[in-house]
Amino acid sequence: MAGHVYLIDDDAGFRRSLAEIIGSIGLSHDESDSPEQFMSLEHFKRPGCAVIDYRLPTLSGLEVLKSIRTRSSIPVVIISAYADVRLTVAAMQAGAAGVFEKPLDDNEFLGFVEHICFKDRGRIQKRDECRGIQARLADLSDPERKVLDLMLRGQPNKVMASTLDKSVKAIERNRQNVVAKLGCRTAHEVLLKVARCPMMPRSPLTCSSAPCPLSLQQ
Repeated sequence: MAGHVYLIDDDAGFRRSLAEIIGSIGLSHDESDSPEQFMSLEHFKRPGCAVIDYRLPTLSGLEVLKSIRTRSSIPVVIISAYADVRLTVAAMQAGAAGVFEKPLDDNEFLGFVEHICFKDRGRIQKRDECRGIQARLADLSDPERKVLDLMLRGQPNKVMASTLDKSVKAIERNRQNVVAKLGCRTAHEVLLKVARCPMMPRSPLTCSSAPCPLSLQQ
């Protein structure tokens, strides 16, 4: 999937022209003159980005950007005929991926949009990987989760058996189940999978106790 672009601009002629050049590089798009319509979407097509005019009839592009940032990580580009330093700084501080002044330099603008859609694809892939790991961890039984915790501490089967008051054979079965349920071939692969979250520099095992960017990966 190349990417999807949302165009929000009340200038119909400019919007149609922009849609044409975006389509020319293989990106799909939706276009609208209503920021409210865009903001009412429950889910955004990803990978992708939103291109929003700063001056809109109801809400400003910055207001739309700030609202979207409360629930989604979709990249947002602000465009304006009045893209001065003050606007650019405010937009970047609010989380914009970039700011472009009208009239647009088509090559520069298209290159940037293509680049941020590519980066968004990487984020979505990491999101899906992370969610897959979390789903597999959730499938572990309580005994299997306890064995996983001890595996991470490097404890051998006999020590695990003593710690958990189980037989060595029961520990071995739990270890095998942990390896299979996490989609791994060896215990070493398990340790690598849970060592670092694809989205954050921490173990996926801590995701339930710390804020996770998945909450904004709509």
